[in-house]
Amino acid sequence: MASGSAAGVRVGRPRSQERRAAILAAAGDLMMEGGLKAATMEAIAARAGVGKATLYKWWPSRGAVALEGFMLRAADSWTLPEDVSAQEGLRVLAVAAVRLFTRTPAGPLMRALAADAQSDPEIAQALREQWMSPRRAVAAEVLRQGMASGELRADLDVEATLDLVFAPVYYRLLFSHEPLDESFAEACVAQVMTGVAAPGNNPAPPHAHTERNVQ
Repeated sequence: MASGSAAGVRVGRPRSQERRAAILAAAGDLMMEGGLKAATMEAIAARAGVGKATLYKWWPSRGAVALEGFMLRAADSWTLPEDVSAQEGLRVLAVAAVRLFTRTPAGPLMRALAADAQSDPEIAQALREQWMSPRRAVAAEVLRQGMASGELRADLDVEATLDLVFAPVYYRLLFSHEPLDESFAEACVAQVMTGVAAPGNNPAPPHAHTERNVQ
């Protein structure tokens, strides 16, 4: 009996992982196609070929599974090359965010989610946990490594610096008062670096980088 039970676990686990991956793929596709309104529990379950109860087994709400699926679809926008400087790492992340928002349906979707989050606590929480937190964690590690290596000031306020780098991107995304493009993202990073670089460390000017952006 013990042997049969163990075999059952080995068989069941991959099947469970495949089912979860199918759900997230379905949620991400629906989000990119029609936003949160299209990514209902019913629609996600139908596209993934599972019952709604399976979704609730892993996620507490529609917003949680929908945004996790969307996050996976956009995962390349917070992937970094190895052994980059802090300035290059921030530049890659900022430019990748601009590319995501301007070259895919993610831009209009993010504007809609930000609007919905003002009146829907569930969406607001999912947006913070599934979108903002992972992106900020990657960027924060870039800053901490830069502080440890001596590239950045040792007394840096990490959270404030993250806002200084990335808030302008979201500001232009939400209000569209000025163009949102890669040169703007690079200029923001270069400008912030003049204030956070360690003494004696001269940051590179905008456009002085090779093409190492995340695709």
